[in-house]
Amino acid sequence: MLKLILNGTVGKDAEVKEVGQRKAINFDVAVSMDYKDTEGKKIERTEWVRAVIWKSDKQSTKVSEFLKKGQKVLIEGIPGSEGFQAKDGQVKSSLLVNVKDLEFLN
Repeated sequence: MLKLILNGTVGKDAEVKEVGQRKAINFDVAVSMDYKDTEGKKIERTEWVRAVIWKSDKQSTKVSEFLKKGQKVLIEGIPGSEGFQAKDGQVKSSLLVNVKDLEFLN
């Protein structure tokens, strides 16, 4: 099994989309990392991860109410990737996580 654990900050309010009988709650999470380069200078790097939670109708409404910009979250899920076309026309990919467990941290 492949598992991904993220500790980050929600980048914008979650969006709920209806897909068949279920709801997909989509949101982006910023994960910041600090490290030192070869000269000892501190570098801060932020990676954005797209996240999706699959829930029933009632559950999706409750969960999405709390997934607001700035909310700290701990996520456990299954990683994947998705392709997209950037504004400059290049095809790029981004990290995606299918959320299996979510914990609100603040």
